[in-house]
Amino acid sequence: MRVVGIVAEYNPLHNGHIYHLEQARRITGASYVVAAMSGNFVQRGEPACTDKFTRAYWALQAGVDLVLEIPSVFANASAERFCEGAVRLLAATGMVTDLAFGCEQDNLNTLYRLAEILADEPPAFKKALAYHLKQGKSFPRARYDALAELGLEPKLLAELAKPNNILAIEYLRCIKKFAPHINPVPIRRIGNDYHDENLTGELSSATAIRGAYLAGNPEVIEALPLYVSGAIQFDSQFPVTANDVGAMMLYKLRTMTADDARLLPDVSEGFEQKLLRAARESWTAETFFEAIKSKRYTLARCKRIGMSALLDISVDLQTEMQDAAHHYLRVLGLRKSARALISAIVSLARAPLIMRNADMEKCTDVARESLRVDALSTDILAYALGREMHRDSQAAVLL
Repeated sequence: MRVVGIVAEYNPLHNGHIYHLEQARRITGASYVVAAMSGNFVQRGEPACTDKFTRAYWALQAGVDLVLEIPSVFANASAERFCEGAVRLLAATGMVTDLAFGCEQDNLNTLYRLAEILADEPPAFKKALAYHLKQGKSFPRARYDALAELGLEPKLLAELAKPNNILAIEYLRCIKKFAPHINPVPIRRIGNDYHDENLTGELSSATAIRGAYLAGNPEVIEALPLYVSGAIQFDSQFPVTANDVGAMMLYKLRTMTADDARLLPDVSEGFEQKLLRAARESWTAETFFEAIKSKRYTLARCKRIGMSALLDISVDLQTEMQDAAHHYLRVLGLRKSARALISAIVSLARAPLIMRNADMEKCTDVARESLRVDALSTDILAYALGREMHRDSQAAVLL
């Protein structure tokens, strides 16, 4: 049996995602599709456009058979940690045979060359990287400039600068390290670029789609399936934005000491002082992030730090969760037709399968702490939206 895995955020699910799902199933001939999906907060360091249960239901309607939650400690993290958490989650099912991912460059040889360079980290590269980081550059920029300095051919450098290729390279590195039995399946992106802010009809970028629905542009519905566009048009509590949780984030930061802030992921070099000072002096999330961002601390990195504070994610918990002993498979959604897949996972999984509250008893203390963070994210979103939501102890969404 072939089972294809997909890593997703569905923030929101759009026509490009449906194309990707169709291609993944067609290319692999898989019997089932398993999605590892971010929960209530996403890798950009923001709340998702709506809660994880709604987005899991969208995924089931789009053709996914099983939706597993990427724990918040990985979902709200750098690309490297995000990809590692997702790949190891899919591998822990014991059933996923393929990993299909979107990218601008679908030539595996090119992607493997880049992955090997970054995985090997020769001494000259480490030295150049350290130099550029000391210049105050962000990690992606410093890495790019270090490789350029060492003479990496322009064609490969150009591919490294593309956002989906960066994730694709990380997936390949993680597959090689943690799941060599999984077959990588690159799928070339179609439509406009990942960061394109202009709608281009049915196949628009997620960036353009988010900008359009926040601006109230009715043309956005062309890029979305009906069950998603309906939510945008008629659900007054859609979408969730960073502003909805901004006040809570600032409150939480104002209660923290410098020692507390120092334990947040991605905080180093005395940044905690600047972080707490800006939290005391800012009254909105926008002014706060504007005050702390820099070339070294990019806006996305700053947002992830802020959300880590809000969600009680410490660097210690993030590090401990990298140990496979603490992994878990939290089911967010399941097609009834995929019950045979669940039965197989129960037999072969290398981590506890969690579909109800009682299943958490099989987890380690560290895993239960991570699950507490996941549940907290649901409470925070419910409070921000002013409505009752699913509790994480409830059964998964079924279709």
